[in-house]
Order: sequence, then C-alpha cells, then structure tokens
Amino acid sequence: MRANLIIRPRRLAAALTAVAAAGLAVPQPAQAAAGDLSYVLNHTNVRVCGSVRQIQCPDGAGPNGVMGSVVGDQWDRTWCWRDGEWAGEPATNRWFKVTANTTAGWKTGWVNAAQVPIQAFVPWCSSWN
Repeated sequence: MRANLIIRPRRLAAALTAVAAAGLAVPQPAQAAAGDLSYVLNHTNVRVCGSVRQIQCPDGAGPNGVMGSVVGDQWDRTWCWRDGEWAGEPATNRWFKVTANTTAGWKTGWVNAAQVPIQAFVPWCSSWN
C-alpha cells in the first residue's frame, strides 16, 4: 500500500509539468498592431491633427482642420493614438489616426476617441504626421 502513495504524487507532478510545457498555464498578453480595425461613427470629422481649433491645425484642408466627415458608421484602419486637445462627448483628449471613407474621399487623419465606440488596440504615435 505504501508504494501507491509514493507513485501518485509523482504522476501529479508529471502531469503538471506537461501542462506547463505545453504553454497552457500562462496566457500571453495581446500586442498592439497598427492597422487593426476600429468602429467610427457616422459624421465624425477627420482632422489634420488632434484639435478642433484652426490655430492648432493650420494646414487643414477645411474649416478647423477638417479634411472630411465619415460617411456612415464604418470599420476603419486605425494606425495609432495620441493625446491632444479635449473634445467630444463625453470629453476626451485621446485621438486616433485612421484611414476612413469621408465626404472628400478616402482620407488618413485624426478622429476623437469619443466617436470611436469600438477601439483597436494600437501603438502610440510619436507625432501628428
């Protein structure tokens, strides 16, 4: 009977080692990937930079740096994020760089995170360019 008691802990240890070796014990964290999809709401302005004031986006193609407005709710390529001017409802200073179908054609620019209810996990942008 004593032999059975010794074998059982060894079998348990072997089983636990096999599970750990298979990589099932610890899940790996997700990695940020530029180009993943975010859901952007209809009529969201796509801007030259993360600001709603002309003075902060002097190279804007339209009033207040607006390049166009998103046509319909849509899934758009999201490249990165950056903090800028507070805007949106609810207010946030987070902006996403996206490529979206707008009233002026396909544009790559900045949208306020308040208009992006489903947000991709993307890296930080080092500049507004």
